Amino acid sequence: MNFIGTPLWGLNNLVTLLQVKSDENSGVTVIIPAFRSENVIIRALNSALNQTSQPDEIIVVDDASDDQTVSIVREFSKSCPKLRLVVNTENEGPGRSRNTAWQLATTEFVAFLDADDTWQPEKLQIQLEWFKNNQDAMICGTMHQIINEPATKIIGEPVSAFDVKDLLRRNRFTTPSAMLRRNIPVRFDNKLRLAEDYLLWMEIAATYGSVNRINQSLTILHKPIFGASGLSSKMFPMYIGELKAIKALASKGHISRTRFINCACWSTLKLVRRTPTSILRNLRWRFKSV
Repeated sequence: MNFIGTPLWGLNNLVTLLQVKSDENSGVTVIIPAFRSENVIIRALNSALNQTSQPDEIIVVDDASDDQTVSIVREFSKSCPKLRLVVNTENEGPGRSRNTAWQLATTEFVAFLDADDTWQPEKLQIQLEWFKNNQDAMICGTMHQIINEPATKIIGEPVSAFDVKDLLRRNRFTTPSAMLRRNIPVRFDNKLRLAEDYLLWMEIAATYGSVNRINQSLTILHKPIFGASGLSSKMFPMYIGELKAIKALASKGHISRTRFINCACWSTLKLVRRTPTSILRNLRWRFKSV
């Protein structure tokens, strides 16, 4: 097993790659951005490795953590030849970190997993089989469940398609549920640190007609989306990020200014509606953690 430490000056002058290759190939690269993830990164890695359809490679991008995340991943890679580690020497945010790994990926598909979340074992297999039957599709998400809470049951179609108007009402799936074709030309907006995934889904829907979601809870979130500690639970910053995403969509000509204003008002109403639920979830989550 040989580690190669190579400065990626052409890609990012703040990145160093520790790379180990694997001969296996199922056509999927798992991309995991990590920041101060020393307590959860092994759980995420094991989740990716426990898939019934094994990924070809796993790329972890450490976003300048000041804990032991890098050393833990580096040690783990000694027994995992398909693991590649990228270390940002400055904090760049999850979107840019995912883009860095996306550019390094060599497989047909990329699948995103957050360092503090996990997957059901059959998640990648189900998505790969769906893509085989849907050759023109660009992206496929899944339903999710929050750890220790019942999974949401969808009555109706096994797969839902959402156009950009559907997404403007609300985001329809989480980042760690998404699998995309690697060669799709759009990427996460490097300027956004929140709601960058929401913007990407909307851009894909606006460009290709729709995004898709398998209506099975194949993704497991280890904290509520709203109302607990962690990146996804910062209510007001998420609201601002959502407004920036919708504004960016309008600036690229995908929606009109009138629709942007309507959507901004709708986002504000959603914030007001979610705030009491967020407070209750926060209290319940803290109580469980005691």
